[in-house]
Amino acid sequence: MFDMRYHIASLIAVFLALAIGILLGTVIVNKGILADQQTSLVKRIESNFNALRNENSTLQNELYETREFESKAAPFIIKDKLSGANVAIIITGSLTDSSFLTNLTDDLKRAGAAVNSITVAKEFNIGNQAITVLQPYIQTPLNKDNARELILRRMVDDLGASNSNATTTASTTESNNAYLLQLKNLGFIKTDINFNAPGKTIDKAVIIGGSDAGEEPKLTDLPIILELKNLNIRTVGTEPSTCKKSYMRSYQAAGIPTVDNIDQRIGIISAIYALAGTNGNFGMKRTAGQLMPALQ
Repeated sequence: MFDMRYHIASLIAVFLALAIGILLGTVIVNKGILADQQTSLVKRIESNFNALRNENSTLQNELYETREFESKAAPFIIKDKLSGANVAIIITGSLTDSSFLTNLTDDLKRAGAAVNSITVAKEFNIGNQAITVLQPYIQTPLNKDNARELILRRMVDDLGASNSNATTTASTTESNNAYLLQLKNLGFIKTDINFNAPGKTIDKAVIIGGSDAGEEPKLTDLPIILELKNLNIRTVGTEPSTCKKSYMRSYQAAGIPTVDNIDQRIGIISAIYALAGTNGNFGMKRTAGQLMPALQ
């Protein structure tokens, strides 16, 4: 006869076998379920990816068609809007991509304006030589604390010298661009102005700000805007839609119309209408009141 210990051991062995069998069966079944779920998930992901790819392709085609329409319609929309105007494009921000400047310049000319551009250096080397060269043009004594503001405001005076309003930094009656040439020679500005031709005074200005670095508009843009307003020069503050740091609120606080997508054709059209007299804040960002002006 089997003793009790053998009997108990046999029962334990049977139960262990049953437990192992149940466990293995469960694992096998679960593996099948997991495999089915995995296959279903992959199919859903592939389906969603294909839908997104098709949607992206559709949007790309629509964007291409929209840009084609803008390109063909723009000359008719802006025709003669700025007939006879002298416009300065004043670039203040450090921007990674400035390729849109070609379209902006071309469209301003299509609108009937004469155009020159000035790029303001990020930093000025205010040494003794610079002070000696520039002091004769500026009534207020220059020092390192006030130099940037006074130099920039005097720059605007030279651009808009024939305007009737009194200036705050110097007295001048005509523009021969001598001061601007000094700024260029010192490396404070870059410009396409022809210094061998008689200077043309401006009556409108486009400020292109926004920054991909850490510049502050109060150091460069606001002194320029203040002097432009003192001279009654119609000014529009703009920036590219992709800039990392927006200047829109600073421009709006200064009381000038704004365009936050000057790198797009629709933004250029908005800027031209704003230069022609339409007030508002145009573009795509939260600071904009509407996409663009009413076309007339």
